[in-house]
Amino acid sequence: MVVPDVPPTEVLALYSFVAVVLVLLVGVPTAFLFRYVRLGTECRRLARRLRLEWPLLFGALLVVGAWFGLLRALGSIPDTDWFLVGSAVFILGVFSLSVAVANADWYRATNLPVSETGFVREGPVQVSGEASPVDAPLTGPVSDEPCLAYAVTVQERRWLPNNHGSSRTEVPIALDSDATTFTVDDGTGPVLVDPAAADVRPTRPSAIVDRDVTVAVDGDESPPDHVSDSFDDLDIGQSTNDRRYREDHIQPGDTVHVVGSCRSVAHGYDRNRVITEAGDAPAFVTTSGDAETVSGSVHRLVRGSAGIGCTLAASGAILTLWLTL
Repeated sequence: MVVPDVPPTEVLALYSFVAVVLVLLVGVPTAFLFRYVRLGTECRRLARRLRLEWPLLFGALLVVGAWFGLLRALGSIPDTDWFLVGSAVFILGVFSLSVAVANADWYRATNLPVSETGFVREGPVQVSGEASPVDAPLTGPVSDEPCLAYAVTVQERRWLPNNHGSSRTEVPIALDSDATTFTVDDGTGPVLVDPAAADVRPTRPSAIVDRDVTVAVDGDESPPDHVSDSFDDLDIGQSTNDRRYREDHIQPGDTVHVVGSCRSVAHGYDRNRVITEAGDAPAFVTTSGDAETVSGSVHRLVRGSAGIGCTLAASGAILTLWLTL
């Protein structure tokens, strides 16, 4: 058994010095840049839009790691631009497939028969109709209007360095959402929806960048009073930078689409039927729009993501494997 020599004190000191320099010159600026551009907030905003959860993202990371581990076991990783291109294409393909998997439960839920709201039975259901609040509605932080559900994003313009000096980009600095109990009625009678455990999507699933209300405030201006009042809830303060306050919402009287599980309750509501957490249903999602519009949007999102993901992942895998072998 060969016992490795312990590095001398001078070598250990050099290692420590190099580590400290790397932390100060690379780690600290990188951490500051990530905080400055709010990369974590941007990722959370995108994940919320695409219904991507951490277990699924971790699984995608394992798939990517396993593939490159297999390539490493088959041969040495080539140091070429084409291998980098193939790797990027493969990773994008896995990400696109993750979007399809994340929304597959919603896809399956839209295949349920659409029930009349006045005659829903216990179990998995899919209903559409006019939404009405049960109690006092919420107030949208940006729109300052009655809402049954809302999702808010605050974006701030900040300067970022580049090859030409610097440029301005919009950085998400705050996210917020809320929903209240409401009823859905298609004309046959109302059914109660308790969105506490729901995935509430104020916009259609394929409308990733759409916003209902946008308030732009220049750095030398003050935002409207009702927007300023929401600063504490959003955990942001005043700023001299330009900002955009964006809100998606579902308002009383809007047409909404709900998939979930209907249950009977003994007391607490005027009616004894309520759509609540998924239960036996594939998913519990509330979004704006009628059944046909939402179903088509979900199908386009899932099929498009699956098709693009399969094409990119297969192309990237073939290219990286061919270059490795």
